[in-house]
Amino acid sequence: MSTEAAGTGTADSVRDRSWTPQELSAALAANDRAPHGRARTVRAEALLDAADRLAHPESQLGALHSLVDAYQVGGERFRSPVPFARILRLWDRHNDTLTARGRFEHLTHWKFKWVTSDLLLVPEVPLATVRGFVDEMERRYRRVGYGLRAVHAQRFHIAQHLGDVAEAEEHHGRWLAAERDLMSDCQACEHGVLGAWRAEQGADEAALALWAPTLENELTCLSEPAGTLAETLRPLLRLGRLDTARSHYLRGYRLVRGRVELRASIGRHLEFCALSGNEGRGLEILAENRDVFDAPVEPLPHLAFLAHAGLLLRRVVALGAPDLPVPGPQARDWPAAELLTHLETEIVAIAKRFDDRNGNGTVSSRIAAVLAQQPLVDRLPLGVRSDRPKPSPGVLIPAQGTYSGAFQDAGPLSGAVSSPAAPEPEEDQDTDFDALLAEARRMFQCAHPGATKVWERLAALAERRGIELDLETRGQLAEERAAEALDEEDLTRAIELLGAAVERYEEGGLAGRAVAVRARRLLAEALRRDTRSTAESQALAELYDLARELHAAGRAEPEDVLTVRRAQAFEARRVTEVGLDAVDDAALEVFEATVEALLADAEEFDMPARAAAAHTMRAEILQRRGDPDASIPELLAALALYDRAGRPWAKLHPNMLLAQAFLALDRDADAEQAGLAALDTAARWPEQRFPAGYTRQVLANATGAQNRYGDSADHALEAVVWADRHGVPDLAASARHSLAFAYEQLGRDADAAAILEAALPDLVRHLDDPTVVNARWALARCLGRLEDYRGSAEQYLLAAAVAEHFPQQGGHAMLAASAGHALRAAGLPEEARRAFERAVGLLRTLPDPINLAKTLRALAWVTFGESDDIAHDSEREDVLDSVLLLFAEAAQVLDAADGAPEHERDAQVIAYEIAETDDQLARLHLNAELADKAMPYAERAAAGFKALLPHSGMDYDFSEQMVAWLLDRFGSRDAALERLRAAIAACEAAGVEAVRCAAFLAQLSD
Repeated sequence: MSTEAAGTGTADSVRDRSWTPQELSAALAANDRAPHGRARTVRAEALLDAADRLAHPESQLGALHSLVDAYQVGGERFRSPVPFARILRLWDRHNDTLTARGRFEHLTHWKFKWVTSDLLLVPEVPLATVRGFVDEMERRYRRVGYGLRAVHAQRFHIAQHLGDVAEAEEHHGRWLAAERDLMSDCQACEHGVLGAWRAEQGADEAALALWAPTLENELTCLSEPAGTLAETLRPLLRLGRLDTARSHYLRGYRLVRGRVELRASIGRHLEFCALSGNEGRGLEILAENRDVFDAPVEPLPHLAFLAHAGLLLRRVVALGAPDLPVPGPQARDWPAAELLTHLETEIVAIAKRFDDRNGNGTVSSRIAAVLAQQPLVDRLPLGVRSDRPKPSPGVLIPAQGTYSGAFQDAGPLSGAVSSPAAPEPEEDQDTDFDALLAEARRMFQCAHPGATKVWERLAALAERRGIELDLETRGQLAEERAAEALDEEDLTRAIELLGAAVERYEEGGLAGRAVAVRARRLLAEALRRDTRSTAESQALAELYDLARELHAAGRAEPEDVLTVRRAQAFEARRVTEVGLDAVDDAALEVFEATVEALLADAEEFDMPARAAAAHTMRAEILQRRGDPDASIPELLAALALYDRAGRPWAKLHPNMLLAQAFLALDRDADAEQAGLAALDTAARWPEQRFPAGYTRQVLANATGAQNRYGDSADHALEAVVWADRHGVPDLAASARHSLAFAYEQLGRDADAAAILEAALPDLVRHLDDPTVVNARWALARCLGRLEDYRGSAEQYLLAAAVAEHFPQQGGHAMLAASAGHALRAAGLPEEARRAFERAVGLLRTLPDPINLAKTLRALAWVTFGESDDIAHDSEREDVLDSVLLLFAEAAQVLDAADGAPEHERDAQVIAYEIAETDDQLARLHLNAELADKAMPYAERAAAGFKALLPHSGMDYDFSEQMVAWLLDRFGSRDAALERLRAAIAACEAAGVEAVRCAAFLAQLSD
């Protein structure tokens, strides 16, 4: 068994063997590289047992330090003081005899800080013990010669924990006044603590200023920026910086998810969800981190986690969902109210333990303040799915967000007790009924979107005043209500109301209007049956003939005739939706004939609004059949006709369609203008039914295509919110893809990755394969830039598995090559080699010499890296021969493409890649300790890069320095100096800097 394998094997395998100190040291190092968690900790405990059996002090110290590290990163810091006490005893007894004395001296004093904080986490440790430990820390630091900055920091932590503001400020000042030295906490951690202190005092701007270097990735460590991002969430909400808060949530949650040692930060994300109207997302976070409930308990961080979970559950219960199943402890789901009670009991008990130890109520007061918080934002869209909990059946939602007492004095819910009639609204007390009726009819005639509201107001006023409506008014009221039911897709109710309207009109002698409404009712019945036959068309034709007869007799208005004609066109359009292939030509001809007939009647009766409707229907069919270009004149005509008719609100739908047409034709600025016009119309007349999400998605794509990614992200986020609210999963998936792409282009890789990771299941379910491949490709790019190379490689490979079946294999090849680069960066050379081989095999069949050459070179380097593990020179030579063959193929491919007519547009890129191939060949020979063979390649590379100045300035600078270095190494110092001066002059003439050549010239001149 290798030492590496032993270090990462089971605890039993560690205990069942004997060790040498060297083997044990290697096993400890291997375990230290293992993933955080209980398994690593158990192995560390077993390795300590092995070290104790060995009775070798240096091995014991190493094992104890490794165990403390495992406790720290595994969420069991409360266990650290016991092994650390052993470290101190061993150090005091053996420090003079240790071979690695300096290393252990540093580690022992460094861990003093950790263990002091660990003692504070456990309420059973007396304060005197904690303070005494800090005094011992100060004594040892002074004896060794370390500064006291870390000591003052620990005393600040104690005072802050106790709520002693004056003492905390005193130690805070001493902490900052002391100079940084080897024992100071990393700056990221220091800034995190100090910022949290300022935020606790309400100084949010000051806190964010302290956190800025960490948030900008200038300061990082094992737990940062994860911890700081979580701490910023509530201050950002308080300051109203909502976009930044959203970004910090997306970026930060990825870093804390599943990390038990960061349970307090996970709690901060729960708090954020509770305070920003994202309770559903908070429950998803609980589900993803449910192990935290049952993990080994660090009392103080666990208390913070429970308090924030309790806050979230209070919001869930306040929203009327006390019975909602919620993930909780014991690996089961609990009713929300029951889990809340359970957690509050545990919270009170833990807080009391700290209060008893501390001699005050600071901890309980802080926790009570956390639980009492109210939302700071009604709803902050995050871009990831977050369904607000639905009220349980029969539950009255409390008004003030509290559950207890919510049903007191609520009264009966059955409606058995009638309520007294509501008083007449103040606005209608002096209303002239006849004037209101005239206004309602005017709005009815012009299809004003606010008509329904006026008609309902009229009906209520008539009921309160005991006015009996005449038959025409009752018919119009029923028609208006039917229109509203159709908008809500309640076809059954619409048919009933339309039938009632027909009866009223017929009873009132309004035969023309009765025929028009019969046509509308016929359409509604056909829509409910969802069948296509000639029966509806025949019936509508008969109704049209009847309407014409009635009009000729003076018993029907032109509007009645056109209502039937429009119904005919609508039915003809509906028939075309059976399919969109050649067999529908007859249906399309019928549709076109009915549209022409509608246009003719609209012209005859001078009714431009009906002509506009005809043009809009024609445009819809053209777009559905893949001809957006032909739809544009129709839509422009419709817009002009609605203007002529004085119906600006009716331009909403044509502008939506126009935006889609322009986008399909890559007329992005025109698409944006039309989309914004639609939004403006909807805002001016909000009563209209408006699928805003689709237009927002068009705007997201249109602005993104114009490189305005901030605007694109805003529109995509609105599209996501609308789609989630209205249950349109395919639009939601598409909008999230657009949102992630915009974030990536804005350099917000973590935000984009968070969106895509959450959305991928929906993308796979609802979108086509090319879009899914693009989404995985984008996620892989983002993860690579975030240095998650394994995750990046996984996404490249998953995308490649889908792209493998595409007719064009260029994307498949590039995905395989990109996977190779990610795998190589992840330290998986064998997997990288296989990916590069796959890519090379594909690229050899494609007319893509540039990427083939690049991938051949990448395969060559990963193959060359394998020679490091080969002991025999002959085998190393065989590997080098294989590598040189790959480079030779790359050079041959580029030489063949150079000057070829089909690659004329890429001539400069090909020239660059030829020089790059020579440059890499020179470096290959240097790495293979064959410097004497590197010069020809280096000189060719320099000449190639020089010809491409100024675009290749940095490459030329590097290559000329390599040539000069080779000249100097082989005894030509003067030639090297001359070469460097010439290179510097060439760069100056091209307007670029020769940084490396100038530095090397100065070095050689000295």
